[in-house]
Amino acid sequence: MHDIVHELTIAAPAEQVFDAVATAAGLATWWSSEVTITGGQGSDSDDQSLTDGSTFEVGFDQGAVIIKLQVDSIVHPVLSHLTCIDGPAEWPGTQLAFRVEPDNHGGTVVRFWHGGWEFEDGALPRCSFQWALYLDNLRRVLEGGDVHPQ
Repeated sequence: MHDIVHELTIAAPAEQVFDAVATAAGLATWWSSEVTITGGQGSDSDDQSLTDGSTFEVGFDQGAVIIKLQVDSIVHPVLSHLTCIDGPAEWPGTQLAFRVEPDNHGGTVVRFWHGGWEFEDGALPRCSFQWALYLDNLRRVLEGGDVHPQ
């Protein structure tokens, strides 16, 4: 199996970064504006927090592409671990993790992993590039930049 790995430092508090990767509202600011929690506890909460066992969908191109994810584990405020349960070819069965850690300068280090890809060619190189762009969106949103998610 093959993995995508990225690491970045964001000049924002860890709690704020964690909210951006562990709530529907946060994900919608940098990944895709089409984020919907479809099942689990988070589907009824006001802040749309992801919770263990909840599922959510991320849409792209006005719903032409839908990725459905299940939350395996949320360890507030340091880890969000997800499994893709439906989506484009090669995505189902892959897993994603966001590890959020404060640095020594008031910022945050984000370690991102998207693993379990069967092939190192095919979708993986394109997805790795797209993740780099999305993670830069995350950084720019949290540092006060202008971003328009897909």
